[in-house]
Amino acid sequence: MEPASAAHFIQQRYEQFYSTFNDLTAQAKTRFKQCQWVEQREAMRSRILLHDQAIEQIAQELSAQTKLAESNVAWWRTTGEIFNRATARNAIAQTFFDSVGRIYFKGNLAFTLFDLGPKAALEKLDLIQYKFEHGNQLLQQGLLDVGFYIRDINKKCERVDAKLKSLADNSGTAYMYPHLFYRNKHAYWLGYLGSIGHHTSLCFAFSNSADGVELNALLTHEEEIKNVFAFSRSYFLVQTAQPDALVEFLLLLMPSKPKAQLFMNLGYQEHGKELVVHQLHQHLQQNRTQFIVAPGIPGMVMMVFTLPDYDLVFKLIRDNFRPPKFVSREEVIEKYRFIAMHDRVGRLADAQRFEYLGLPIAYFEKDLLDYLLRECSQSVSVRSGMVCFQDIYTERKMIPLNLYLDPSRSKEESQHVVIDFGHAIREMAMSNIFPGDLLIKNFGVTTENRVVFYDYDEIVPLASCQFKELPQARSDDEEMSAEPWYAVSDNDIFPQELVKFLLPEGEWRDLFAKHHQPLYTAKFWNDLKQLHQNGELVDIQPYVENL
Repeated sequence: MEPASAAHFIQQRYEQFYSTFNDLTAQAKTRFKQCQWVEQREAMRSRILLHDQAIEQIAQELSAQTKLAESNVAWWRTTGEIFNRATARNAIAQTFFDSVGRIYFKGNLAFTLFDLGPKAALEKLDLIQYKFEHGNQLLQQGLLDVGFYIRDINKKCERVDAKLKSLADNSGTAYMYPHLFYRNKHAYWLGYLGSIGHHTSLCFAFSNSADGVELNALLTHEEEIKNVFAFSRSYFLVQTAQPDALVEFLLLLMPSKPKAQLFMNLGYQEHGKELVVHQLHQHLQQNRTQFIVAPGIPGMVMMVFTLPDYDLVFKLIRDNFRPPKFVSREEVIEKYRFIAMHDRVGRLADAQRFEYLGLPIAYFEKDLLDYLLRECSQSVSVRSGMVCFQDIYTERKMIPLNLYLDPSRSKEESQHVVIDFGHAIREMAMSNIFPGDLLIKNFGVTTENRVVFYDYDEIVPLASCQFKELPQARSDDEEMSAEPWYAVSDNDIFPQELVKFLLPEGEWRDLFAKHHQPLYTAKFWNDLKQLHQNGELVDIQPYVENL
């Protein structure tokens, strides 16, 4: 196939992909208004799967029409140049093309064709402007513009007015993005008051129910808004024709938020991953540090390494799992895929899967590289001065909970995370997740001192588990038996026994029990199981109501 024909073919498939992506996104407002929560979640899941399905199909079709032996770097570069001109040098389209190349060449292309380019100018984004004299005008006119009617609007306007008066001058202009950000049972309207550099961030948080749409909160601080966009939460459905400009707008509201993560927040995972790789290579060139084994207890399923001065960890599936681990490699991949499409409720780390990622061999110590090649040979190879990973996952770096609970840490900090550890387990259960392996080494503490789970090889839907109370012993022999004297199935879980595993005996175990005693009862788990079996979706809002 000639380069022009190949470029036209990929462009057509890209436009089909993007049209479907936008269609799934555009209906989010209707689903929110009609309380179609299952449909909203399914749309988000469908959109996640869409990119990989499109890329794999294109690579297969391209392979069927073009002999790989006739395809080389020069042919691919020419194809890319034609494609780039035809798609107006669109960054999302460039990432799409590069993704096709990685699958088509099966990783033999250890480069990215396109420079990620300068950031988009904020002025490119169409924002709605409101002359701000009091909050009533902003809220009442703004809600008309975005097509919302909320309960108790006059009362809410008064509260918004009072809140804004306490934060900013009673004059100026508010700039609001015309589309809302939808996720689960919530919607968010974002903008800022004032001028760039001298502004107050605005995030209006809405929910919907049988009683109608309600305005729950006005978030004005970066940390509050960042929590809504946390890496441990699911992706948004939000309309935009300019993803790069929308990300620049969000960076104005959350300047400390990683740009790559914001693209992922919006559903552009592949472009976010492209930025991760770009920034990683920049970091390596500037800092010249080498990869090391990640701190913590080594996992029996995943091998984890990192850079001492970087905020990501890299996870590889081991070739062989030692007992008591009996999952297969394919099952582990499926577990991570399951989490990618599940509601992570702020308690499950976003793990990004990379295929055919290459990193310079100079940044790997010999002992680490030998270990990777020995323990993870199905995923790792070395060629042309690069360590090539056929499959690798990245997650945000956290302090493992077992390391965080160090005697040198203040008692107040440790108490906070022990209590939050219980909240994390509760909230995962509320989202139909049972972690399986509840050892504290599988939980991490974020920079916001929030406990998040990150080890997914034993994770299962909570509704698939059998939660039971421990049977009463009928004799002294049964009481003293070292082995269970009662029948136990693979999916049987006895919450009373969790006390032995969650935390070491002593102060922290006692504190946990004081705050989270229901977790040790089968009733707590079975009540939630019944809820999930009835098809109800429990939503955990990522903000504190203040209106």
